[in-house]
Amino acid sequence: MGKRHVQVVAVRKPVSFALLALTTALMAGLLYLLSGKAYAADRHPLLELAAGFLGADRPSISRNALLAFLMPVFANVLLFVPWGFLAFVALDAPPRRTRFRTYLMTVAGALVVAGCMYVWQLYLPTRVTTMPDALANGAGALAGAALGHMRKGVRVRFDF
Repeated sequence: MGKRHVQVVAVRKPVSFALLALTTALMAGLLYLLSGKAYAADRHPLLELAAGFLGADRPSISRNALLAFLMPVFANVLLFVPWGFLAFVALDAPPRRTRFRTYLMTVAGALVVAGCMYVWQLYLPTRVTTMPDALANGAGALAGAALGHMRKGVRVRFDF
């Protein structure tokens, strides 16, 4: 058994930026396709949760209210994980830029993109959106950036 050869595929920065632009376009397309597919409820789930926590009789919080509140948050976070990963990879330049600055630029860029999508969704006829969606998008981008940072310490090996 001799030494195994490890082949590294280098992806250039322009390719990373192109993948980032493609991801952004796919996210916008997904938002457009999902327009009009929002749920409708008698009460806002956040109000029902607050009433459950602050009420004197402490009524139990329904599972539907909890899911109606948490699922859009999880969806918004997960939507921006690939964007944050690709943005971090595209912006990462260790000799010229510190990692903290790369993280900051990634999250700031995600908040700008999320804000633009928020404004765009205001003009869609049936889209329901709130400003906290943009904050969840920023959290997703931060998680993606952390994964982009961790990629340098991970080595994948396939034995055949």
